[in-house]
Amino acid sequence: MSPLWRDEIGVYLSPHKLALTRLARGVHPKCAGEATWVNELADDTHWSASLSALEALLGKPEWQGAVARVVISDHWARYAMVPFAAALSGAAERATHARHVLTGIYGEVVSQWTVTLADSRPGTAQVACALPAGLIEELQTLLIRHRIPLKSLQPQLVSAYNHWRGRLPDGGAWFVSIEQGSLAAARLAHGGWDRVHSVRIGAD
Repeated sequence: MSPLWRDEIGVYLSPHKLALTRLARGVHPKCAGEATWVNELADDTHWSASLSALEALLGKPEWQGAVARVVISDHWARYAMVPFAAALSGAAERATHARHVLTGIYGEVVSQWTVTLADSRPGTAQVACALPAGLIEELQTLLIRHRIPLKSLQPQLVSAYNHWRGRLPDGGAWFVSIEQGSLAAARLAHGGWDRVHSVRIGAD
């Protein structure tokens, strides 16, 4: 079956929760299944437990024959605004510059992470996001093992913003995404973001 006509599985992956929703394709797409898993170990923030739970769920027949759209928790994401640099030419140089900016903010921990840059208007800053390369590699291997193509992968703040952007003001506001243990926020300016932060938070 062509991937264009397959059902879609929405996957939310975080240290504390895993959620799956199957959307049946058709003229009027509808929910065809849901599943959740909660990590009872509050201090366990590695992705191993969440991926093990995903592995177990995707092994069931009701989750086969679909493509996946994955949203990664902001707990594992690091964001930065990368200033425009006219001297840079090509995607490779811009990616290297973004990695340098992220490393300057968060340290060497992100130096080997997977870095992506959002599209932006010419001459303006770009939003950069870093995710652990190990997490991405293990997730991709898991999906390949279950023959589920990965259609998209986004960090939580970006996914939430894209969902709500049609109802947000063009500027002068903050957009905030909160989950257990972390908060990510983007300041909206005319034409896009001009500031982004991610912090760890407590239960209060």
